[in-house]
Amino acid sequence: MVPPMSPSARLTSDQRRVEILDAVQRQFAEHGFHGTTTRHLAEAAGVSEALLFKYFPTKEKLYAEMLQHVCRHCSDERAEWKTLPASSMTLVLLVHRLVRKLALGEGVEAGDLKLHNRLMLHSLLADGEFARQFMGIVSESTIDAMARSLVAAAECGDCVVLPASSAEARLRAWTTLHAAVMTMLYRLPPGGVVDYDLPPDRLATEMTRYALRGLGLTEVAIARYYQPEALAVLDR
Repeated sequence: MVPPMSPSARLTSDQRRVEILDAVQRQFAEHGFHGTTTRHLAEAAGVSEALLFKYFPTKEKLYAEMLQHVCRHCSDERAEWKTLPASSMTLVLLVHRLVRKLALGEGVEAGDLKLHNRLMLHSLLADGEFARQFMGIVSESTIDAMARSLVAAAECGDCVVLPASSAEARLRAWTTLHAAVMTMLYRLPPGGVVDYDLPPDRLATEMTRYALRGLGLTEVAIARYYQPEALAVLDR
């Protein structure tokens, strides 16, 4: 049974579409595309199935627009990373934020993080469409910014191992991202599945240093630019 709408819930057509797209994320994230019925989707959105189909003629259409809606939100969050100047400091800042955001979930609502992670997992087990869209956004923002900054770090002598090409610089950036993502996935179940035997802040600090070494930064450059305590102030 669909719950009655309150007078304050009268929305414009565009607002109603966005509200539905926000509401159905949990159903798709928990049950996947095939495990979710239109009745469950309508109940989650607080509308009738008839109204749901008015806005989204098929479940496939609703799913596709929901994925695009999530990706647009993620794209907006990362837009500022594209504008950072390429430098060793920017590279350190990006790795620091990447680890804190993904491995620890800082700056992200816990519920949203779990929903997006589950959407990603369901996508990887199905057609991969959401995963491709999401990674396309990451490539155009985070990976590009990290690769440019790695090249800049090499040019000023802050890299012990110079990237042979822009493709190699991007590969190093992707490898850093993959490590943070895997840590994030290991923390997805309640209590996590790996005991790192370190408090969260120490875990993030050690992971960041390890990632910076893997990217090729010298120990001198890491000591100069990576000051966890100072960056923690910026995170607040």
